[in-house]
Order: sequence, then structure tokens, then C-alpha cells
Amino acid sequence: MKLIEGQLIHRRYRLDSRLAQGGMGEVWKGYDIQLGREVAIKALRSDVTNAEAKLRRLRAEAHNSANLAHPNIAALFEYYEHDGIGFLIMEYVPSKSLADLFHSKGAMDPIELLPILIQTARGLFVAHSHGVIHRDVKPANIMVSDTGEVKITDFGVSYSTGQGQITQDGMVVGTAQYISPEQAQGQQATPQSDIYSLGVVAYEGLAGHRPFTGTTPVDIAAAHVNNPVPPLPDSVDVQLREFVMSMLAKDPLDRPKDALVVSRTLARIERRLLDQQTEMANTAMATSGNRLPRRVTSTPRIVLEAPASRLGGNKQ
Repeated sequence: MKLIEGQLIHRRYRLDSRLAQGGMGEVWKGYDIQLGREVAIKALRSDVTNAEAKLRRLRAEAHNSANLAHPNIAALFEYYEHDGIGFLIMEYVPSKSLADLFHSKGAMDPIELLPILIQTARGLFVAHSHGVIHRDVKPANIMVSDTGEVKITDFGVSYSTGQGQITQDGMVVGTAQYISPEQAQGQQATPQSDIYSLGVVAYEGLAGHRPFTGTTPVDIAAAHVNNPVPPLPDSVDVQLREFVMSMLAKDPLDRPKDALVVSRTLARIERRLLDQQTEMANTAMATSGNRLPRRVTSTPRIVLEAPASRLGGNKQ
């Protein structure tokens, strides 16, 4: 079955435009004609090899995503199969990915980056609380709206503690540039594996580049296992630097306890950096002697002047 524009799926979902196509399937922007809303439709292509195994993976993705109702996770609306093809009907997220932001901005100001990391950690904590490990946390799977809202997408290689074995023992699952050392060695992923991958995302956002590079994915994965993480720039706040490096510990036991700890710690750092920024702005205003202009009335002559201490400075 070949999917084409304008095709109606399940007598309800219209295929409008293909967004992406990969080895497992394709993703379309669609329209739910019953509810009058845009949707994303992920479909397993009929011409893939080993289709039954990949269909099991799609079913697992649907199962793992079904109960993850959270503002920072792209919602799954429906899953069904027809004529040997599986369809995931998901929330359409018309946003740029964090990978797009990294490409356009390079290193980001922590004040801009931290809210994205905090929201991602919150979404991951909810997934982990339901026994779901994402296993492919990377900038391309973190969508960021113009208003700064974050949605985690693509649970296509996720693992649930309640599901049966899908991947073979020792098989490496994940993206080499962001993979945890234990995943790179074919071990079972845990919540700490997702925390490591988010640590790589944080490192890239702060430094403007990933911690490890190589000529092949195997070289990069090996570096995650064997090489020490290069230090972050000295210009990065020391507490933020140290915490991101703790997320990148080789031993999962040395990483933060869970993603909730990550979100709360990063939120405290964000608050402190915002307070420092506000204090610096107020100090700059006081130093410049910025005062309100004098206002003079007629007889009797009265001069009204607002002292700088009452201006409040540049509040944020």
C-alpha cells in the first residue's frame, strides 16, 4: 500500500504532506476531519524488509506512549493497523527542533537553554515513572515552540520495563553522538541512560559542540565508553558546569538520582542566574546615575525628584 497526498486513512485522517521518511516508515502531516485538527501520522512502509519485526516495534512505541500524558511529551491519539500497515496518530508539533536551534545559534545563553533542559527533564521523569526509557534523547527529538514550550517526540526505540524482548541481546540502540556508555556496550538502558543523553544535549548547547566526535558512529560510541569528557568552557557558570559533568559520569550510579533531580537542580541554577542578571542590571542603572527628570510647577516653586532607589531597575 503506497501512501499518497489526499489519501484518507481510517476514514478519518487525511494525508496532507510527507514530513520525513526513514528505514522503518514515514511521517506525514495530516488532518483529523472528525475533530478538525492537524495531526502527525507515522506509518510503517509496506516495502520494508523484516516488516513483522518492525511492526512489533511500532506496536511497542504505541504501547509505551499511550499513557504518557504530559505537557512536555507529544501525545499519542490513536494506533491501528490495516492491511498489514501500522499507523500512529500523534499530536502535530509545528515547532523547530532543538537541533535546528543549535544549528542556527551555536552555543546558547544558559538563560535560554536551561528552560528547555528543565522541561525535557520533566517529561523524561514522567516517562521513567511509567517504566518507559526513551533511549534516543537528542536535540532532533526535542521540539521547541516560539514561546519556549518543549515537546519530547519519537519513542520509536523506547523500552518499557513491562514489554517483552524486541531487540537482540547486545544490540546497540540509540544515536552514537548522544548514546550512554552502557547503551554503547549493548547493556540495558535505564533512566540514568536518558539522563546521560540529556547531559550530552546540555553540553552541546553550552559549548557549541558535542563532547565526542569521530569518523564513524562506532568511533564516537567508543569515545563515550572510554574517553574522559572534555571540560566545558570556563565561561560557563561553575555550578552548571559541574552538574552537567555529573550527568555525563561514565558510571550510571554517579549520575543524578533521577530526572526530577535534574529538573529541580537546573531550575535552581536558572533562578540564581536570573537573579544575578537582574542584580547586575540594577547595579548598572545605579552606577549610570539614571534618574527621573525634574518636574517644575508654577508658584510656589516645588521640585519633585524620584530617587534612583525607587525606580526598581530593569526587573526581569
